[in-house]
Amino acid sequence: MRILIVAGGTGGHIYPAVALVKEIKKKFPNAFVLWIGGRKKWERRIVEREKVQFKTINAPPFPRSFSPISFLNFLFKMLLSFIQSLFYILSFNPDIVVGMGSFHSLFPVFFAFLTGKPAVICEQNISLSLTNRALLPFASKVVLSFSCTKARLSHRKREKAVVTGNPVREEVITTSKKKAIDNLQLEEGKFTLLFMGGSQGARYLNRIAVEALCLLQQEEIGKSIQFILISGQKDYQWVKERLKKVKIRGKVFSYLSDIHNALAACDLVISRSGATTISEITARGIPCILVPYPFATHQHQLKNARFLEKEGAAKVIVQEKLTPSFLKEEIKKMVEDEKMREKMREASRKLGNPEATNALLSLIMELAGRR
Repeated sequence: MRILIVAGGTGGHIYPAVALVKEIKKKFPNAFVLWIGGRKKWERRIVEREKVQFKTINAPPFPRSFSPISFLNFLFKMLLSFIQSLFYILSFNPDIVVGMGSFHSLFPVFFAFLTGKPAVICEQNISLSLTNRALLPFASKVVLSFSCTKARLSHRKREKAVVTGNPVREEVITTSKKKAIDNLQLEEGKFTLLFMGGSQGARYLNRIAVEALCLLQQEEIGKSIQFILISGQKDYQWVKERLKKVKIRGKVFSYLSDIHNALAACDLVISRSGATTISEITARGIPCILVPYPFATHQHQLKNARFLEKEGAAKVIVQEKLTPSFLKEEIKKMVEDEKMREKMREASRKLGNPEATNALLSLIMELAGRR
């Protein structure tokens, strides 16, 4: 069994693919997986940790603005990724190709179609990415995280759609709170806040989080809470330095590969609203305050967040309205209102799909004729 997985660019595309790889290795240990991704060092580190073969292509994102130089650079990289993708398809000869939605998927999935190989494309967000919209005619199936996405497709395209949910790593679902608290060396019994800005951090959210914690320590509630803050590499030093003055117990990480510990330990998440973040939050049923990244393509983070809010699983604060004092008050409300948190937990669990990875793998095996 030869499976070609294409994922890169952001953690939102990479971590669902990691969940899929783990499940493949668990259930089909003799399967051979090749991963095609981008050229960032952190991508390679994540993939090679899973002990699968990793190859890069020069696939460029579609430029948001054009200049003669940037356009020529874009065309050159497109040509390179075209040649590289064709080479990998012909040399690896996969039984199936799985594109996780990033722009890296474009040529590998297209060449799978041309060579008669089945191909699955996965959409983590409510709205289809530009790449997935382009690939729909060439894909055997499009796998969706949200049922409402299917209703947005034309009747003809809807026939290709399968709603499985977004794959989530098993340890995100199974890690116990006590074990996570111990692993992170936090205090059992305290209300735990988790601040995270996505796989590469979020400077605006980091700044507001730090100032909100400064305000919370001045309140009585500050004695009963602790925090985990994942800052991203660029902001780590100043965030850590600033939080030395905060008396609330907490942990600051530039990056946390064992994110399952942070999710299992926390009682409230304050984060961006990328699709994988949302999938992991709902898989555990955690109440959350979502601050969508305002410059996300086609406002997909805002759409994700509003969907959770509509279902009662999240509170959404748009970035232009986010201030330290406003965030402090919202956190206080959440900490003090256990009934509200329980309602949010129930709504979140209903949206979560812990069986998503199994469902995707079953579909892949069926299309590859190996079921």
